[in-house]
Amino acid sequence: MKISALKIKGFRSFGPEEIYIPINEKLVGFIGLNSAGKTASLEALKKMFGHSLADREIFRQDFHIGKEEQADEIEERILSIEVRIDFVEDDMEAIPHFFTDMVVDDQGDIPYIRLRLEAIWRKSDFEPEGEIESKTYYIKVGEDTPEKEDDKQIFPNHLRKLIQVLYVPAIRKPAEQLKYASGSILYRVLKKIKWDDAFKTEFDRKIKEINNDFKGLNEFSTVQNSITDLWQQFHKDIRYQDSTLSFAGTDFDSILKKLEISFSPTGTHKSYKIDELGEGYRSLFYLTLVCALLEIEEKLAENEADENIGINRPLLTILAIEEPENHIAPQLLGRVIKILKTIADKENSQVLLSSHTPAIVKRLDPESILHFRITEEYETEVNQILLPDKKDEEYKYVKEAVHNYPELYFAKLVVIGEGDSEEVIFNRLMEVMELDFDDNIITFAPLGHRFVNHIWKLLETLHIPYVTLLDLDLEREGGGWGRIKYALKQLIDKGSSKKILLKLRENQYLTDDELENMHLRDLKKYNKQALENWIRVKLNKRNIFYSAPLDLDFLMLSHYPDYYKNAIPENGGPQIPDEKKQNVKFNEKLIASVRATLKSENAQGESYNEDEKKLMIWYNYHFLGRGKPTTHIKVLSSMTDDAIRENLPEVFTQIFDRISSILKKD
Repeated sequence: MKISALKIKGFRSFGPEEIYIPINEKLVGFIGLNSAGKTASLEALKKMFGHSLADREIFRQDFHIGKEEQADEIEERILSIEVRIDFVEDDMEAIPHFFTDMVVDDQGDIPYIRLRLEAIWRKSDFEPEGEIESKTYYIKVGEDTPEKEDDKQIFPNHLRKLIQVLYVPAIRKPAEQLKYASGSILYRVLKKIKWDDAFKTEFDRKIKEINNDFKGLNEFSTVQNSITDLWQQFHKDIRYQDSTLSFAGTDFDSILKKLEISFSPTGTHKSYKIDELGEGYRSLFYLTLVCALLEIEEKLAENEADENIGINRPLLTILAIEEPENHIAPQLLGRVIKILKTIADKENSQVLLSSHTPAIVKRLDPESILHFRITEEYETEVNQILLPDKKDEEYKYVKEAVHNYPELYFAKLVVIGEGDSEEVIFNRLMEVMELDFDDNIITFAPLGHRFVNHIWKLLETLHIPYVTLLDLDLEREGGGWGRIKYALKQLIDKGSSKKILLKLRENQYLTDDELENMHLRDLKKYNKQALENWIRVKLNKRNIFYSAPLDLDFLMLSHYPDYYKNAIPENGGPQIPDEKKQNVKFNEKLIASVRATLKSENAQGESYNEDEKKLMIWYNYHFLGRGKPTTHIKVLSSMTDDAIRENLPEVFTQIFDRISSILKKD
């Protein structure tokens, strides 16, 4: 059995419309920026299946208050938390407990139960915090069936022990969990041990012997008698006339309360208590305690001939961990996730974690991630990560992309480029344009031209705005008009109005055949100006920009040629024949460079002027035979901010204006 869905309405940051949270995996990550509703979702489970009444208690502050609402003016408010639990054939131990309350959607479908916590708050003249009523129900009809009031049946409290939530808060307090107090992890662990009466009697006898041995010491008797004599001088109440000095732990339970864990060797020749450890180790040990509880339950159950589910151990344990990365060094996070995956793989366990760090996200499968965000109305919205079909080639590419750039999920704006050059250049230009990536939570993702449409779909699903810079690749295979065709088709595919996008002029539109054959357009007939008009009018408005006429490397080289020509080692640089004295060799060098740059043995470079063709010799030297990022880093570090601004390519001005506009709107 496992939780397959969580539905929340009116709880904390969740608004009056029910939010559906699918839980399709045994290990699921809730990710998003701070205060997006991740913790509220985990605590919603604790309200349902908390160990104690205190865990399950509903408070006034648990009820949602809208953005424009005044708390004092609200007379009544409701919330609901619903959990769907699915069963399979292997759940033979679990099915008998819930059989009469299971529902199915259709013949042959898996059975499931629906549990719902409903609470109502009412303003009261007698209670300052108002009056709250809450109940947990079985919902006796399927999710697709209209619900009536008599379809609800009270969920018995004694069945709560069949499902346990182990909640690990963001602020770890392992010392509290090591106390033998009801609800602590240590208490639950030690309760698994069967202490028989004979053992307890023998234990108490030995403690009594130790106390008697101490009382036999002369010095101890002196202390005991002095205290007793003086105590009797200060009062005459016969009920308390005798005072006895002994160890506090005089019985089995009190000794258990004194149990503690120490760590050695420490290098200081003394053992360390839990509170003496650093924050990171304390956090790791907290997770150790939780994992130990699950393992102990499993091992003890194997040795129990008369195991009783719900008494010896629960049917389902949900490990809800808030920010597992807290206080833990990055190199240890892989180990933490590995442990959590091991727990999730256990038959009766599930793991739900919340995080807002890329270090955790990159270690999770994208399919197991749910993205939380706060809407303009200050309400939580939850979205699944949208990936291509697993059978498609794009699936592997996009999955690797989001694995390598998990910062995407936490950005307010994403700048998509084609490669490493874009990242280097954008980082430098951000300094020049005084627009900081970190302050504005802008993420750069060099995700390439291929399959970029899937990245667009992913970001739109998560409601994260983006700006894209692609290479125009004029006269390269698939470049020029082919790049425009690709962008137009992908915009249409993800929902842009085809009529608006393909409109040429009043009552005239690009036909489907013309769009399909756009990549075949002759650049002589459809000149560069026509191509630039499509980019400016149709694509720039949709945050798609191009490095023209070729790519970003060539764009930077053509705008700052002297700086790139000077960025060579001593006695380095391309071997260029003298144009006048060695005209034939120079032309051969030029033709070879044009063909290499445009990646075709038949390339003529007709779309480029003579100066641009000559720069292709330098393009070959800097960007085809050496590392592109290294060259850009060297050149940009040698330039002042003013030098960059003086001849900044227009496309960057357009992009930075668009970024500023999006951020102001956000």
